Amino acid sequence: QQQVIQQEAGGKALSFGAAARLITSRPKGFLELYAGLGVAAIGAIPSVSLYFGVYSYSKRLITPRLQRLRAGTGEGNAGKGGLASKIPEHVMSSIAIATSAAIGNTVASFSRVPYEVVKQQLQTGQYSNTWAAISTTFRVDGMRGFFPMGGVSIQMVRDIPYAIITLLAYEAIQDNWVKKSPGQEGWRDMAAGAIAGGIGSYLTNPMDVVKTRLQVNPEMYGGSMLSCAKATFSEGGAAAFLRGSVPRLMHKIPANSCFFFFYEAFKRIL
Repeated sequence: QQQVIQQEAGGKALSFGAAARLITSRPKGFLELYAGLGVAAIGAIPSVSLYFGVYSYSKRLITPRLQRLRAGTGEGNAGKGGLASKIPEHVMSSIAIATSAAIGNTVASFSRVPYEVVKQQLQTGQYSNTWAAISTTFRVDGMRGFFPMGGVSIQMVRDIPYAIITLLAYEAIQDNWVKKSPGQEGWRDMAAGAIAGGIGSYLTNPMDVVKTRLQVNPEMYGGSMLSCAKATFSEGGAAAFLRGSVPRLMHKIPANSCFFFFYEAFKRIL
């Protein structure tokens, strides 16, 4: 909630405390901090399932193919002296992870846009409840209202780098720390997820600022990511692209910690 308020176009930067005071000054008081929670939870379930399902499936397909290519047995590889054989194994692994993350988030991004739009409308106080946001948006703009100009493209521009950075960091921490201490996986999975989520969130915050502004006020920028980025920079320079980073980290770090803990736990069970 504070993240969206801090990132929304307004000409001046708001501190975390100022954003919280602005939100709680609305009619529902403290409960306004949880505006959009329901639609976010409902929308996130299929989105995350789709994302990690496609990611895991793609990784299972891509990894062995790259390994065969490196070994000189893949299609189009000219024996063990080929270029692929000179690429280190850990680089091949990183390519597989990054490619799979990009594919997974490309697919999932389309499912995220509608609930992100509704969530942000609720969080910025445009509507008092979820039904009002959905019904009014549909009545005024039809289905197009849930996919605003530039909404899908900026969602992908934010989500794909976030996924690549987070999963590369997570897999690296798993390989170099978690897996080297058998029997301590639980809390280490949580720590790995928290660190990876924090890194991915902070490094992609500039794209998140542009995404929020485009999806809340698409007409202001004509659906153009470049126009939105220029307007953001003119308001507060480079620092404007870090607005909302603190509440975003406060959300992403524990969320990723819990997610990867259960992700690894179910992987071991299944």
